[in-house]
Amino acid sequence: MQIYFEPSEVKAAIVSCGGLCPGLNVVIREIYMCLKYNYRVDEVYGVRWGYNGFANPNDWIRLSSHLVKDIHLKGGSIIGAARGGFDTEKIIQSMIDRKINLLFAIGGDGTHTALNLLIEEIN
Repeated sequence: MQIYFEPSEVKAAIVSCGGLCPGLNVVIREIYMCLKYNYRVDEVYGVRWGYNGFANPNDWIRLSSHLVKDIHLKGGSIIGAARGGFDTEKIIQSMIDRKINLLFAIGGDGTHTALNLLIEEIN
């Protein structure tokens, strides 16, 4: 295995877009646990309410082992989910302001179509 980044320099964010579906908390928990315990990434955030949450500083939650410990036993999503709210400039600026360099977007076709727009803008 080869790591292409320095884990101590990683600041990650997780966003869930679209509608709620079973298993979102499991995905959020496992992303966090993998980053924290396999790669030693210290800063992982959950962005509440889909892409809408990037624009509001109060919609960012710093995830912790304590916070995600039992979420896989609960329904829904601790960070919520929402459709719409996609604003390329606000999302990118929010990530720059928080020095986010790794983003996990959980969702379907619309979520990943929007993610591709972000990638195109950043590149």
